[in-house]
Amino acid sequence: MIKLGIIGLGTMGKFVLDGALSHTDFTVVSVFEPSLTELQGKAYETIRCEASAEALLARDEVDVVYIASPPNTHIHYCRLAHKAGKAIWCEKPLAVDVNEAASFVEELERQPLSQATKAVVNLSLASSPELEKMQEIIHSGQLGDLSHVDIKLQYSTWPRHWQQGAATWLSFSEQGGFVREVLSHFVFMHQRLLGQMQLKASRVSYPVGDEGRAEIAVMAEYDCQGIAVRLVGSVGGNAPDINEWTLYGEQASLRFKDFSMLELGSQSGWKVISCPHMHSSVRLQLDGMRLMMQGRPHPLASFKEALAVQEIIEQTLSRDPR
Repeated sequence: MIKLGIIGLGTMGKFVLDGALSHTDFTVVSVFEPSLTELQGKAYETIRCEASAEALLARDEVDVVYIASPPNTHIHYCRLAHKAGKAIWCEKPLAVDVNEAASFVEELERQPLSQATKAVVNLSLASSPELEKMQEIIHSGQLGDLSHVDIKLQYSTWPRHWQQGAATWLSFSEQGGFVREVLSHFVFMHQRLLGQMQLKASRVSYPVGDEGRAEIAVMAEYDCQGIAVRLVGSVGGNAPDINEWTLYGEQASLRFKDFSMLELGSQSGWKVISCPHMHSSVRLQLDGMRLMMQGRPHPLASFKEALAVQEIIEQTLSRDPR
């Protein structure tokens, strides 16, 4: 049984808490959330609420720590967990400060293989059936020569309704915004499928007269080994949210949307590709964590991959003239 400690019980922390309790290979022994002294409910009665992250990390029975606190605390807690000898499962983004993240990743990379800390980042598409299917389709050559990629993101409101519990940081440019929160997933997926992106140009817009709020629009262009990548994203209006990544090929095109639908396209239209989900995203990530803890190959995102994603995200945001 793998014993999990959780730092941060916001939206994602609660998802992982409940997912771990329903997983046969995991149990949650300890949590830390600054405002929480007790978990309500019979399912949680054996879980201890710690007074600090240090107290959680001092518990010998904790095997792995899931870090789901606000992004500007991630590297701090990762360093504490690393020092305590715990395996690390960090929520994305890896950090807000790229230099801080790079320093920690370099520290991890310097470890001898026999002593290396088990450490991954929760970029959930890493374990999705859709990513595996996309890899298969691209490698088969059935798309023909690859032309370009379009990424489209649109939200009526930000944060989204189910994220209101984290609005205190998701709403602001220091740590939040849809570029960090959502585009990170697509950048990770794209780079695992097609290779490293390089920013060519970006323009970011913020609410007028509302200093410190997160971005409301972004346009950017990237290059990926000769493949043009174009991003358009915005917030506002009354319409369904849009989350789309489309790879255009000379023979056929591939579209991934809403984090669950994969389609193959031609001039005659789009055809849904079946990718049955046997388990939830959290369950698939926990399955990957189990493999990591057993020292077996797993699909989860490495800290090096997460740093490469963060570099693109922060570069995109930094090109705003503000």
